Amino acid sequence: MVDLSFMRRRKLQIYLLALLIALCCLMLVACNTDISYSVTGETVSEPTHFMAKFMLTLNNAIEGGKGSFGWTVVVFTIILRLILSPLDIWQKVIARKNSKAMERMRPQLESLQAKYGEDKQRLQQEQMALYKKEKYSTMGMCLPTIITMVVFFVVFAGFRQMVGYQFAKDYRASLNTFNESIQSQIDENKETLGFEDVDGNGVVDVYDIPNTSQGVGFLADALDKAQTDVLDTYNSDEQKGMRKWLWIHNIFVGDNWSKAVPDFVTVTGQKGWATSRLTGITKDEYERVMAKVLNNKDAGGYGKNGSWNGLLILPVLSIVLSFLSTKLLSGSQGQPPTPPAGEAGAAQGQSMKAMQWVMPVMMGVFGLLYSGAFALYMFTSSLTAILFSLIFNIIGKLIDKSRSKGANPNIAVR
Repeated sequence: MVDLSFMRRRKLQIYLLALLIALCCLMLVACNTDISYSVTGETVSEPTHFMAKFMLTLNNAIEGGKGSFGWTVVVFTIILRLILSPLDIWQKVIARKNSKAMERMRPQLESLQAKYGEDKQRLQQEQMALYKKEKYSTMGMCLPTIITMVVFFVVFAGFRQMVGYQFAKDYRASLNTFNESIQSQIDENKETLGFEDVDGNGVVDVYDIPNTSQGVGFLADALDKAQTDVLDTYNSDEQKGMRKWLWIHNIFVGDNWSKAVPDFVTVTGQKGWATSRLTGITKDEYERVMAKVLNNKDAGGYGKNGSWNGLLILPVLSIVLSFLSTKLLSGSQGQPPTPPAGEAGAAQGQSMKAMQWVMPVMMGVFGLLYSGAFALYMFTSSLTAILFSLIFNIIGKLIDKSRSKGANPNIAVR
C-alpha cells in the first residue's frame, strides 16, 4: 500500500507539473501576439500587452509621463509584489510548517537512512510515508514557485513591448523633427532660391529641389541643420528625462556595454535579445535621420565615444539578491538530513547545490542581455522579496516565542 501511494503521488506531481507548464506556454502565447511597431504613421500605436498598458498608465500618472521610466518600474514592481503578496504568504506559511515538520522528522529520517541506505526504493517509500504522516508538503512549495515563474515571463513580455514602444516613439519624434526642419528651411528659402512646385502636389517639398549645384548645396546644408535639430530634440529634457535613470543613460537599453542610442539592427530586432521590432524604416533612412545622435557622446554613454550605456551594476545586484532570496527561502523551509556517503549521496548533494544557483544565474542572464528596465524590475522584486522574508521571519519567531511561553507550565503559574 505504501508503494502504491508513493507511485500515485509521483504520477500526480508529474501530471500537475505538465499541466502548469502547458498553461504557462498558453499564457505566453496569448500575451505576445504582437511584438512589432510600425513607424510609418505620424504617431505610434500604444502597447497591446496588459502589463505594458499598466506600466504606461502608471508612467503617465507619475510627473505627467515626463519623469524617468526607471522610477515607474520601481513603483510598478512594488505594486505587483503587493498584489502577489498572498502567494508569498502562502509559500512562507508552507515553508514554516515544513521547517517545523523537518525538525520533528530529522531523527527518524536519519534512522531511515541508516537502516535502508542501500535500498534506495525502500528508503524513498519510507520517507514518503513519514512525510505524509507529518504533513510535510513537497508539492506545496513547488506550486507558488511555478506560478511565480509564469508571472515572471508574463511581465518579461510586457517589458519587451515597452522597449519596442519607446524605441518607436524616440524614432518617430526624431523623424518628425527631421522632416519639419527640412520643410521649414524649404519654405523660408523657396522664393529666394526660386524653388517651384514641380510635381504639382500644391507644396514645394524636398522632391521639388532641382538637381543643380545650388539645389544640391541647399539640401546638404538643410540635411546638416535637420540632423542638428534631431540631436537637440533627442537630448531635450523631456525625452532624455524619460530614458535617464541614475547611472544608466538609457533605461530601455541594457545596463552593460551596449550603446545608449540603439542602432538600426537593434531597433529592427536583428540584434539583441527578445527585442520588439520596428517596421516601416530602412537602414539608410534611420542612419540619415539619427546620424548626429548615433555619433554624439552627449546622447549618453561611458568610455570612449560613449560606447557603454551602463556599468553592469544591476545585473550583478540581480544575481546577488536572487541568490540571497533563494538561500532565505530554502533555509526557512527546513532541510532534510545530510545525504548518505557514496556516489548517490554525492550526486544528491550536488543537485541541491545546483538548484540554488539556477534562479540567480537566470536572473543574471536576463539582467545582462536585456533592458536596464527589466534588470531594475528584477532587482527591485528581489529586494522587496528579501525584506518581506525578513519581516515574516521576525514575526514568525515572535509568534513562536509567545506560544512557547504560553505552553510553559512554570510561566503559566506566575
